[in-house]
Amino acid sequence: MDDYGLGEPMQDAATHVNDAVRNRSSSRKDGFSNGDATRNTSGDSKQDEAAGFSDPTSSAYSRAKRWWMMSTGFPLIAGTFGPLANLFSVCALVQTWRVQISPDGNERDGERVPDPHWVLAPNIVSLVFAVGANMFLLMNFGHRMRYTIAQPLTVAFWYLSFILLLVPLALSKHMLLYPRDTHAFSQSYYYAIISASVYCIISTLLLANLLGALVFKAYPPSFGSLTVPQRTLMLQTTAYVFYLALGALVFSYIEGWSFVDGLYWADYTLLTCGLGTDFPLYRTLSRALLIPYAVIGITMIGLVIGSVRALVLERGATAMVRRRLEKERKKWVEGLDGSADVRAWEKREFEEMRRIQQRADWMKRYMALATSTFAFAVLWLIGALIFWYSERPQNWTYFNALYFAYTTLITVGYGDFYPQSNSGKPFFVFWTLLAVPTMTVLISNMGDTILVTWVKEGVLWLAEKTLMPGNGNGNWNGKTSDDNPRRREEDGLVRPIEKLGEAVEREEEGELTGRARLIRRLAHEVRVVADDVGQEKAYEWDAWSRWMRLLGEADEWLAERDEGFRHKRESSHRENESSHREEEQLSWLAYDGPMFSEEDEAQWLLTRFCEKLEQIMVHT
Repeated sequence: MDDYGLGEPMQDAATHVNDAVRNRSSSRKDGFSNGDATRNTSGDSKQDEAAGFSDPTSSAYSRAKRWWMMSTGFPLIAGTFGPLANLFSVCALVQTWRVQISPDGNERDGERVPDPHWVLAPNIVSLVFAVGANMFLLMNFGHRMRYTIAQPLTVAFWYLSFILLLVPLALSKHMLLYPRDTHAFSQSYYYAIISASVYCIISTLLLANLLGALVFKAYPPSFGSLTVPQRTLMLQTTAYVFYLALGALVFSYIEGWSFVDGLYWADYTLLTCGLGTDFPLYRTLSRALLIPYAVIGITMIGLVIGSVRALVLERGATAMVRRRLEKERKKWVEGLDGSADVRAWEKREFEEMRRIQQRADWMKRYMALATSTFAFAVLWLIGALIFWYSERPQNWTYFNALYFAYTTLITVGYGDFYPQSNSGKPFFVFWTLLAVPTMTVLISNMGDTILVTWVKEGVLWLAEKTLMPGNGNGNWNGKTSDDNPRRREEDGLVRPIEKLGEAVEREEEGELTGRARLIRRLAHEVRVVADDVGQEKAYEWDAWSRWMRLLGEADEWLAERDEGFRHKRESSHRENESSHREEEQLSWLAYDGPMFSEEDEAQWLLTRFCEKLEQIMVHT
């Protein structure tokens, strides 16, 4: 071979780097061809590819992207709330649904009244069906069952759980609550209401997902669109719910509480609301156990919140932004002037790409901020309204409820107001599991916008003028912990590229053939670009122009020596020219270009360079 000793290191580097980049990008993107993750679906991935869902230029792929909420968002919501609804079903079983109130007492201290069999039996069967639905959904996420089998079973089981709870709930109000002045419903009754409502909602969401795949055929009938981190979100939620229930069981046993009161305590403890007025810890053992329990639980809820934000909210905002960008791209392509100078036209195209990227970044940040702000406002105002209604026996005003809801949301937890009714505590548990993470996401989104940027710049300006003059012009270069070479080495990038670079440097000096010269240039650029992987770096026009010319030269070299490659290239050119001539010429604004790719620019370039290296290495 005419490779001047580069064959073995070049092949190793190209293989390792390409595999590493593809593995990294597949774990980050929410595309519809998920590689190894879909191989256990017994042909689902092949069907998706045949239907065009894996081709970014196909109409099926674009349609699937537009249906992101139904194809990806709905299953993630169901996977997040399914285990939580199961916990609430357990709470509906551990205590009777009625309590008898003494003349001078209240519903908190009421004596339990046994439930009839027509309440207890459907409650138990409902929990069994709900656990089965969760198992089917989990196996569906993990590709242990076919989507067409697991998804209908999941929907049917959760609907059955909802109906089995709805019937006794509807009858109880008229057949159990008598006389009304001496009887009241317990916390378990209200947990059953919440559980049934969640079952109905998530089963409806999954039914919509099923119809979108099988009836409307808007996306493939599988969960291949879910990345590994997205599928493990359900496992994270299940682990947190189990840990929450375990704490409720242990601490309620030590302190002599009921299980539902223990769950209420564990909830406001792990969410750091810290009311503490109604259920303080008195025993030394429980105080000692609180230390590790709180640390582990707070860490778990932090991981769940981070996953929800990264995998659901941010990707949802990205999907909407990309649809907007596609519209802008189409408008810009239609307005191109074919008579313009080629190089000036390419630079104009590049500048347009940068402008669109900046607008997309702005839209993504402020869309996330607006969404989280709206969710916070709804949860605050509606939550206060429900607390105002449930705590009427405590003479709460709506302002008191607003004050309590706000101090809970920001996790201050003064404890001067806290829910005491049997309806208020179950709603508090469910509401805080929604509201406190929403507040956390809101604060995080505020940090990504210009509001906090102004504050940071103001503090730096004040520091320069007072205590630390000149620090604003320091030597910080903007690098973060992601720039650590050890991290990239763990990803399988640095070591093979360094070996490749060393092989190139040892290459003999002198006149090189066209193939060896092309290999040397590609190897050099691979080594340069690999240092920027993971840094979200935006390259200048001159660098992009050089790299695109290099990729073009590689294509020309391959076309001269590969009749099949040349025929494919010419055929593709003719097809595109007949339909979208201007669009075919685009490199940055194309569907497979760097702007619409799920990878950052360095990953996109590294993937292309490695592909060309692999193609060139097979030629002698």
